Amino acid sequence: MTLLNIPMGEFGQIRLFAVNRPIDAMTRALRSSDKTQVITDLLGFDAAPNTAELFAVSDLTGVGLPRYLTDGYTVTAAQITRDRARLDALDGYILLLFSSAFDGAETTLEIGPELTLIGTYGEEQPAMTASPLTADAAQPYTGVPNLTPITPPRGRAGGAMILLAMLVGAGLLLWWLL
Repeated sequence: MTLLNIPMGEFGQIRLFAVNRPIDAMTRALRSSDKTQVITDLLGFDAAPNTAELFAVSDLTGVGLPRYLTDGYTVTAAQITRDRARLDALDGYILLLFSSAFDGAETTLEIGPELTLIGTYGEEQPAMTASPLTADAAQPYTGVPNLTPITPPRGRAGGAMILLAMLVGAGLLLWWLL
């Protein structure tokens, strides 16, 4: 049994596991139960939907696992180059476990013999360079509060609105009757 420590506040990490079950056994398990349940059985951890992926490597024919990770999840090419031989050699089913499965909580997973950790890959985060907003309107609490509510029109303007509504209603009624 392998202990896997997930630090508090982890974000943007993908853990790739090889599934050590025969392909035909995995196919039967996926046919007889929900994929989320199979993932829970493998991890021993109830991962929320869309926080893990389980699929056969053969599903990536023509694309390949390295390209799937770089194009689909923006894993950097340097990370893939380091493990390319291992990624290309994978066969059968794999499990991708995303940081979102832990919801920012510090977690320790006990990984059983059915899974082998191949690697942990970080998704590339875009550079967030924006110049600071310096306009007066962008500063907090710069507006003048308007504490007096706007008074609705009274007198002739209010009566005109009622008359207009009645004319539109009468026109719709005539149109419907004809």
